[in-house]
Amino acid sequence: MKSYEYLCRILVSEFGARPDAITPESTPASVGLDSLSTAELIREMEEEFGIVIPNEQANFATLGEAAAIVDTLIEAEGI
Repeated sequence: MKSYEYLCRILVSEFGARPDAITPESTPASVGLDSLSTAELIREMEEEFGIVIPNEQANFATLGEAAAIVDTLIEAEGI
């Protein structure tokens, strides 16, 4: 996953998540994100990778799922 490493870094540096709490199976809530901070995380990912995450894909259950969505969009854009 290209985006998973970035996702981990931003969760620690921008959102104050504990590195040991971050796994692909973690939910946004389990790393301390509420709905507003999850939306901000999505915006950060969109800006970093030059993609747009459609609303229907923005409701991911786990961090691994979020990274997979971003990787799929990156690949589709040919980035």
